[in-house]
Amino acid sequence: MSTAYYLKKESARCNKEIEINIIDRSNNLGGVFRSKQIEGFLLEHGPENWISYKPQALELVKELGLEDQVIGSNDKKRRVFILQQGRLQPMPEGMGFLVPVHFKPFWANKLISFTGKTRTLLEPLVPPSKKVLSVYSFLRRRIGKELTDKVAEPLIAAIYGGDIRKLGIRSSLPDTYKMEQKFGSLWRGMRQQPHQKSASPNPIFLTMKEGMEQLIEGLLKQFPSKLIQRNIQNLELHHESNSYQLVGDNFEQTFDIIILATPAFSSAEIIKSVSPEAANILNQIDYSSTTIVYLAYNREQFSHPLDGFGFVTPKKESRVLDACTWVSSKFEKRCPSNTVLLRCAIHNGRQKRVLPSDNTMQNEVHKELQKIMGFSCSPIFSSVIHNHRAMPQFTLGHTERIAKIKHLLDLHSGLFLSSSFIGGVGIPDCIKTGKQTAKLALNSPRLIP
Repeated sequence: MSTAYYLKKESARCNKEIEINIIDRSNNLGGVFRSKQIEGFLLEHGPENWISYKPQALELVKELGLEDQVIGSNDKKRRVFILQQGRLQPMPEGMGFLVPVHFKPFWANKLISFTGKTRTLLEPLVPPSKKVLSVYSFLRRRIGKELTDKVAEPLIAAIYGGDIRKLGIRSSLPDTYKMEQKFGSLWRGMRQQPHQKSASPNPIFLTMKEGMEQLIEGLLKQFPSKLIQRNIQNLELHHESNSYQLVGDNFEQTFDIIILATPAFSSAEIIKSVSPEAANILNQIDYSSTTIVYLAYNREQFSHPLDGFGFVTPKKESRVLDACTWVSSKFEKRCPSNTVLLRCAIHNGRQKRVLPSDNTMQNEVHKELQKIMGFSCSPIFSSVIHNHRAMPQFTLGHTERIAKIKHLLDLHSGLFLSSSFIGGVGIPDCIKTGKQTAKLALNSPRLIP
């Protein structure tokens, strides 16, 4: 949707008259962006917020006239906990993302042992990496095994829903990798760069009052409904001499330019007739699935103080769930005032699990939360959401795969990719990718008079 929006905006700025058709295989545009109000509970099926220090999302919201619909996280309770031997321990303070920046608060934390802290503080002495490394190998080499296993691994797994031993550092954490290469050390890099997070006047997380789907609705209003086509299945692309023919179930249309803002596996199916080799590489991009379990409890009966944003579980501690957001503490007005709302995530990309029925899963998650958080009451509301193949995995070699795909598609003028597997999975990253792709498309020779 951001790709289409910036196509419209940039074409008007450049005085290029184009017609933009938006075609989707489902009835609900926006992918996993779904927000549902049920019994007073606001449930996000996909992402629940975006990071404020990346400006692209808020800039887009302002352009759409939705700034008054933005709310920030309750940063007075901005703490994240780590599960350690069955108990919740606060994440070390004084850290800039994954590396300690301030000595005293980091050293005072009890989550990391004396040996682990000492090893982490030797990070500036570790030379820059020269080999292609996984996220795990890169971080273990720089900050040590203990901080990587206890803090970095669960935090990154919560973002990607995957195994950091398989994810490549250059594609999954490109800014972290570039910092190491530029400054020779993450610590030196964090000390020499402007601290974006602390400098931002906004809370660390931002979201929409009525749910993230508001952003999609705002984008949809920019286009005539007659140019939005839904429920188009089994699309396949054919390249004729001066145009592209897109064919699907009860659908056939010709275009000058095609932009595929679709998952890698869907893009592969669509372009297999045009570029079998590119389709083959696209099919090599793996995706993870996530199940979200929402549980709500009576506030008066709930004994835990919920004095933070939630917790993440290191891989060796993960039994039933991988992370839990305390929604009612993180954001205001997400549930009735006399209740608390918890959002629990189970990722199959991190470790394979055989998921039981939804009812059994709710019970298992509830029992696990009782054990970890020490409350005894029963849930008054529950909901289970399945996001199948929702998150691309930037495994080792991803950078090279993307470069090869782009090279192959450059042979077909007017064919572009714009998706989360290209420029990053975060909402600001997806918007940035959409904007960049729109500019590339508008400079295509096919649009030159």
